[in-house]
Amino acid sequence: MTSAKLNPGAILIIFMLFTPGFLFARAAAEPEKSLTIGAVQFSVSEEVYSSIESFRSAVEESLNKLEIKAASSSESSLNLAVFPEYTSAFLGLSFLSPQEVKSLAADTADNRSLVGWALRMAEPRVISIWSEIARERGYAILAGTTLILDNEGNIRNRALLFSPEGELIWTQDKVFPGAPEVELLNLKTGKISDARPFEINGFEIVTTICRDTYHQEWEEALPEADLWIDIKANELPFTREYYDKALPERLPDSPTNTGLTVSLSGKILGFSFIGSTESLIDDGISSRIIETSDPYKENAVLILNIP
Repeated sequence: MTSAKLNPGAILIIFMLFTPGFLFARAAAEPEKSLTIGAVQFSVSEEVYSSIESFRSAVEESLNKLEIKAASSSESSLNLAVFPEYTSAFLGLSFLSPQEVKSLAADTADNRSLVGWALRMAEPRVISIWSEIARERGYAILAGTTLILDNEGNIRNRALLFSPEGELIWTQDKVFPGAPEVELLNLKTGKISDARPFEINGFEIVTTICRDTYHQEWEEALPEADLWIDIKANELPFTREYYDKALPERLPDSPTNTGLTVSLSGKILGFSFIGSTESLIDDGISSRIIETSDPYKENAVLILNIP
């Protein structure tokens, strides 16, 4: 023991640290955080996008279902709702006549000017709808993706994140589009170097969009995070092997150990979307699925809690 004297302030600090009541107060002031995420296997149809009101109603119904599921399966309130790729991409249909919708379904590539006009009309409504819903619900919403026109008039497939206050706080463009996106829309792609994580309730989250998740480059590009989200709109028939080559295969070689795949469902413009929504974890030994939805069940919901 040293013979040096302690000043009164130091003695007081030592006394407080070793006082049970003070220790309890510190613990109470710093509760352990958790992250509760809800995923919606959102179902698309021409009816859903026939008007702004019908789209918003479909989203609200999905969130009501999600909140009921969260209340029954988690002690924590919902922090983040996640919708799949292309959830808002078809809202431009609500600005077209039935005949224009038929023309678009018959030959999208020859109607790109019509697509551009519809997207230009829809974009501000997409932003305002999700902004209002997030603010009213009081939690963050990853609103899947929408098709937008950039400043040069190019079409991009862009993911959108809204804060509980209704602010658009994060975006990310798809980097590796599928053949239909290139052939029908001449999609302009993003860059992996532009991808960045976002934070919800103190947890770091990274995101990839559909085909992006199948590319190994993302494993090194994405920083360490608490969760990796893969949002999808797959038209391929569901097979376990096909999905295992996406996030389940990427997760073990990434710095992240928990994943969430969220898939689109339903039929629209001649496309049929099928896929599972599932959560998975890599424990350093193997990557395993925690919970998975029925890939053919429209508007299925899933809750993931990360302590």
